[in-house]
Amino acid sequence: MALLLAEGCTKDKTPVNDFTITPYNLIIPQGFPPMPIPAYNPTSVEGVALGRKLYYDPILSMNARSCSSCHFQELSFSVPIIGPTGNNVLPHINLGWKSNYLWFGGEHQLDHIPLADLAEGNVFLNTNNDTLLERLKNHPQYPELFENAFGIDITEVSMQDRHHYISYALAQFLRTLISANSRFDQYTRHEIQLSPSEINGYIIFNTEKGDCFHCHGSALFTDNEPRNNGNDSIFTGNNQGRFIVTNDSNDMGKFISSTLRNIELTAPYMHDARFATLEEVVEFYNSGVKRSPTVDPIMTKPGKEYGLQLTQQEKDDLVAFLKTLTDTSYITNPAFTNPN
Repeated sequence: MALLLAEGCTKDKTPVNDFTITPYNLIIPQGFPPMPIPAYNPTSVEGVALGRKLYYDPILSMNARSCSSCHFQELSFSVPIIGPTGNNVLPHINLGWKSNYLWFGGEHQLDHIPLADLAEGNVFLNTNNDTLLERLKNHPQYPELFENAFGIDITEVSMQDRHHYISYALAQFLRTLISANSRFDQYTRHEIQLSPSEINGYIIFNTEKGDCFHCHGSALFTDNEPRNNGNDSIFTGNNQGRFIVTNDSNDMGKFISSTLRNIELTAPYMHDARFATLEEVVEFYNSGVKRSPTVDPIMTKPGKEYGLQLTQQEKDDLVAFLKTLTDTSYITNPAFTNPN
């Protein structure tokens, strides 16, 4: 029985077929908030298995690309290139807690994010929906995997619904990509000690000295809010940021704050990859913030009109702390690797 799921046209619904799924035990790390999961797409063992296979499989494309083509596990599911949207490729990490997705925050539901890549005319996957049905139908595993995950015959639903089921499976897998075992996490669990330099960087990060915590606080190391961090004073093209999706002049130059977890692995930095190293990023905040009508007040508050004015040692310490956020177990977790 077809499921009407089209965003903007019909409401998301759970499948009406009588079938059983196995709930997936998502372990929420200590200190993390609860993960919001929509009732219409509960996370299941079957759904995650399907989503994981689809993530790595070029079957969705006509150009041998897959989601993993731009999201390498060893780089925290990022890649050091500008993506098809003309922006830096964001890492896939702790996405289940976000409420504003992509650089502009134009989407608010993880379960809908993959739909854009499946749409006609998308240059990344070049899906060719005329033949996607046949590719899935003739595959030795996918018909059964979709039935197990959603209780449907993927060959009998509409193209619109097929896209949503694919998107839902991918979202279920993405919710499992949880990182919370960096050296900093181990330090907070009293398992290891950090060096004096790393501790000093932590202090700088979490005080007015560095002011990093305002946008990158909490266990997630992001507030997930749109911010103009002073990259530019004149805005053209993608540098207009969130304004592109809202047409609100107050959003000019604003981008969603990205997580700093695994930041050491996700170079280059900023939406347009303008900085190659963490040292360059820190120096930007130290001395390169540009003023504009929408620049975040944190960037230019009293005492910070000319940057953070950190010493070289303080800048080195801050970088040392940022590197403690690298989670090597995340980039080697066998549950996240290619199953194909």
